[in-house]
Amino acid sequence: MRKWFYKFIAKLLRRNLQNTPPEVILDQMLEVRPLPLGKTEFHEWADRIISGTMITATPESQKFALANMLLHLGPTEDHKEDIFFIKSLRKFAVNQVADDARKEMRDQEKARLAAEENKDT
Repeated sequence: MRKWFYKFIAKLLRRNLQNTPPEVILDQMLEVRPLPLGKTEFHEWADRIISGTMITATPESQKFALANMLLHLGPTEDHKEDIFFIKSLRKFAVNQVADDARKEMRDQEKARLAAEENKDT
């Protein structure tokens, strides 16, 4: 009964209450929903996705990434689960951190090798 109530309120208000149970939110993320067809729909959809990612990147950069994801979906995909986009954004954040760490280690190694080379000459 409680789960039904929160689902009903979310549909009515088009947002969740602060005390919405996690299982209701998980059900919503797994629900296949239509993709946005207008600018207003895009921003509402993107804000909903971004609220679920819980990453520190700017909303603008996340919306940019979401727009790119939409462009790369297949021609028959006009409905998709929110969880797909949430997990994709989180994976992009992981990739960015890993790439930055890799570049930092590469630069440190280059500096170390250059210092050794200068020491030998």
